[in-house]
Amino acid sequence: MFKRDYLLKQIEQLTVVLHRILFQKKFVDIEDAQRQLDEASRHVLGLNLRSLRSLSTKDILELLTYQGQIDTAKALVIHDLFVGQGDFIKDNVEKEEAYWAYVKALELLLLLGLTDEVEPDDEVMLEIKPRLEGLHERLQGWRLPAETQKWLLPYYDKMGSYAKAEDALFHYIEDHPEDRTMPERGAQFYEKLLDIDEERLTAGNFSREEALEGLKLMQSKLQG
Repeated sequence: MFKRDYLLKQIEQLTVVLHRILFQKKFVDIEDAQRQLDEASRHVLGLNLRSLRSLSTKDILELLTYQGQIDTAKALVIHDLFVGQGDFIKDNVEKEEAYWAYVKALELLLLLGLTDEVEPDDEVMLEIKPRLEGLHERLQGWRLPAETQKWLLPYYDKMGSYAKAEDALFHYIEDHPEDRTMPERGAQFYEKLLDIDEERLTAGNFSREEALEGLKLMQSKLQG
């Protein structure tokens, strides 16, 4: 309970800043909005948003790691900052700038979800899941970078969302047919599913028959 109270307090503090900027964005100067977002960012990690976005997602999580544990609350706050920046600048600056803010936010959620600190049924996932859905809506119509796409498969696999993991697998293969490593990873994914009981597969909107069919398809791609 303490961990969740701390997490929600961190998020609540940031919400005040985002509410002021986003819900009054018609009256907020873009330079002033950027300044307020930068101040919030410095409060969280000591860096402005431009500096944060220049870092890799792995480096951001490394900066948030203390004595071997990631500060998940701050990671979620940084995600919210990236999304808040994207929401503000998409109507004021080139949309591509907003796209990259959303991509960075998505990467942060995916890598956070893949860490040992987060399990499929813990309280952090209650915060990650709705944020992930919001990003999917914002990024509709955009093609994700290849590296970002690659993280979708292991993320959904870990969360037990096997149908979504398969969708991520096929979308990647369709977008990057030249990458021969993904069919191999796909085959490993289906082989693992064949060792999972039917109840868990059903919970993930999947079946043993679909796993067998998918494995055969990946094997044919590897042989082709």
